[in-house]
Amino acid sequence: MSNKMWGGRFSERPDAIMEEINVSIDVDRHLYAQDIAASKAHAAMLAAQGIITSADAKNIGKGLDTILSEIGKGGFDFKRALEDIHMNVESRLSELIGPAAGRLHTARSRNDQVATDFRLYVRDTIDETDAALAAFQQALVTRALEHAGTVMPGFTHLQTAQPVPSVIISSPLSRWPAATAAALPTRASG
Repeated sequence: MSNKMWGGRFSERPDAIMEEINVSIDVDRHLYAQDIAASKAHAAMLAAQGIITSADAKNIGKGLDTILSEIGKGGFDFKRALEDIHMNVESRLSELIGPAAGRLHTARSRNDQVATDFRLYVRDTIDETDAALAAFQQALVTRALEHAGTVMPGFTHLQTAQPVPSVIISSPLSRWPAATAAALPTRASG
């Protein structure tokens, strides 16, 4: 029998198709920063509650920082046999700090990990999107100001009219970018 976390419950290996279905590391490897941040917070909570020693919490934190650095530099070997981000991080943490790594799962289920990691990922993605939207709005306003004095032909009923400053009409040179920037939503605080 393999050493998979659920291996003790079965007398035979699962079919290859089931092993392939259970592997999520190709997707959830993108949650590594959130998984590590949540694990560090969890270890700190366990130490604060006296559930693990402060020395264990410190070692866990240092090990997780090492893993974060390895992944960030592209030097982390994600293993499909370990199925997901949680098992990949836990396995490497165990290699780095030994048995203390196993204490990280005290008072936390894998469902807790998945839900927390996903929430943190969504929050971080919203923050990134919000920053990109703000930059886009600023670019639109900048473009509008650059062309505020640009003169172009006015139109009335699809016929050319007198020349007017582009800021007066809905032109792509000034008013449209400013109006678009104003119409874009801004994120509520919190």
